[in-house]
This record gives sequence, C-alpha cells and structure tokens, in this order.
Amino acid sequence: MSVEIRTEGIGVALGGVEVLSDVGVFFRRGERTALVGPNGGGKTTLVRILLGLLPADRGRIRCVGDDGREVRPPRLGYLPQRSSLAPEAPVSGLDLVVLSMTPGPGFSGTASACEEARCALARAGLDPALWTRPVGRLSGGQRQRVLLARALAGSPPFLVLDEPDTALDAEGLKTLRRIVAEEIGRGHGVITVTHDSDAMGGADRIWRIDRTAAEVPVG
Repeated sequence: MSVEIRTEGIGVALGGVEVLSDVGVFFRRGERTALVGPNGGGKTTLVRILLGLLPADRGRIRCVGDDGREVRPPRLGYLPQRSSLAPEAPVSGLDLVVLSMTPGPGFSGTASACEEARCALARAGLDPALWTRPVGRLSGGQRQRVLLARALAGSPPFLVLDEPDTALDAEGLKTLRRIVAEEIGRGHGVITVTHDSDAMGGADRIWRIDRTAAEVPVG
C-alpha cells in the first residue's frame, strides 16, 4: 500500500524564536524529495518533528493511504548529519544495528535480526572485517556507514537523510547514491535535507524551507 506523509500547519518556536510557521508539505513513497533552503531556515527542525524527536507547537502530521484514509505512521530510517556515536562506545556496529530493530533491556539478538543487520552493513559498504569492531575504534566515515546501515535495517518505507554529503567521503557518497536509487526502485520514499537537490542523483519533488514552505519546480 502506498503511504503519503503530510504536515498540516506545522509551527514551532525554539528559544522564543519562531523557526517554522504554517508548514504544509507532503512526502510520497517512490519519490526522491529534497528539502532545500538557507542555514537556519528550519529544514532539520522539520525533520526532527517528522521523526518524533521534537514536538510541534501547532499543526499535525497525517499519514494517509491510497484511499485517503488515515493509516498508521510508517517507520522512518534516519541518517543524521553527524555521527552521534560516542568514541568510547564499546558496542560493535553489528550489535548497534541489531539493537535498532529490537531494542529492550536484556536484549539477545535473534538470528533473523542479525542476518538483516549483516545485509544492511553490506549495503552500506562497511568492510565485513569491521562489523564486530567497537564503534569507538572506527573512523568517522566508518561510523557514518554504521549509522546508514542502522537507517536501512528492516527496510523502512521512508529513508531520511540529513545533509549526507557533509559526512561521507567520495566512495561513501557513491554508495549512498546507489542505495537511494535502489530504495526508489523498491517503491520507498527518500527525503533528503540538502543544499544541492542533485546531490543524491536528482529529486522528483523539491520543498524550499525558510520558516515557511514552498514547492520549487524540478529542473
């Protein structure tokens, strides 16, 4: 089933400053959507609201199916702009990806979750020799690949990328562009916060976010 994510009248103030006002945008499966705009315009804030990491002061998010009826919100795979993994973290990349699928105290990874994690790490281009190495002993680019694998694990219907071209090397960007094409081919949606709408191989829809939102013609 196709799912469309819609924001309606989203508004939020941070530190007494209005960051977003009456933002209404939509995201569809099978589309590459770019969020562009100036620094401080609210792109990442909007993404944080979509992910449920930040509550909006006003407005709502609706998810609708093909028939226009509201459906359960889909899971969003998220690649942050910068690695949030602590350098001293003892957990391995493999365990981190498995934990993202089946979190909980006293966790013991199931065979299927471990296999899914291995597939995600392979897609993200991390050398198998590094899968069980503690993330604190990985380079910044390698940790970013672990986060990419975590975003891909479980095949979420939407992938959210926050300025991915700032933290990946040339080979990592090549891998990510391939993954974006694969995700679109699977009928998934890809949402990218970027200053260059062509960075991930182009966009099917572009929203300019600068406190408010406006759709920008593609091409």
